[in-house]
Amino acid sequence: MKIELKKNGNNGVFELIDDQNFAVGELTFLQRDQEMIINHTGVNPSLRGQGLAEKLVLKAVEYAREHQLKIRPFCSYVSVYIGRHPEVQDVV
Repeated sequence: MKIELKKNGNNGVFELIDDQNFAVGELTFLQRDQEMIINHTGVNPSLRGQGLAEKLVLKAVEYAREHQLKIRPFCSYVSVYIGRHPEVQDVV
């Protein structure tokens, strides 16, 4: 699987693409000033429990670091993930 970034103005989505080139997960965000406001993370129910949502979050963290952005999690999954992983505290 691969993760692709698609942007439309200030709106962005990291899409998780399977081997058949179908989107099976996503993390959506709004970029405003120096903030990355993450509002949704979802993975196809048949693929849950494989750490795919975590891969999407880590891609967003990588993007935030590269662009000197701070993450504001409005998505409950991202909020819980950040709270449990001190290694990503530099982006909140």
